Amino acid sequence: MITKEDCKQLYNYYSQIETTESIISDLEQFIKECEVNEPNIIDENYKSYGSIQICIPYFESGKFKNGGARVFNIRYDAALLVLKDHVDNLRKKAEELSRRLEKGGAE
Repeated sequence: MITKEDCKQLYNYYSQIETTESIISDLEQFIKECEVNEPNIIDENYKSYGSIQICIPYFESGKFKNGGARVFNIRYDAALLVLKDHVDNLRKKAEELSRRLEKGGAE
């Protein structure tokens, strides 16, 4: 049986793929226009603006804990690798779920 949760999950996969591909496209265009790979996003007052960041959640006893740490100034080429890998993984999950749903939702 196909459940509402299955449909939501499939929608979420494709929504994330669409959003991430748009980000990739924008970032690739930005890199092409600026011809840079190293972000330079901290001004003379040490304020950050436009940095590519990764948020690392804190863990406690194998579970997410409130808060986390952020890493700033991720290189653009490194960010593109992560984003493209994310899209590939989402596509695999979406295809796997689609195949299962085509069979009527049976595991």
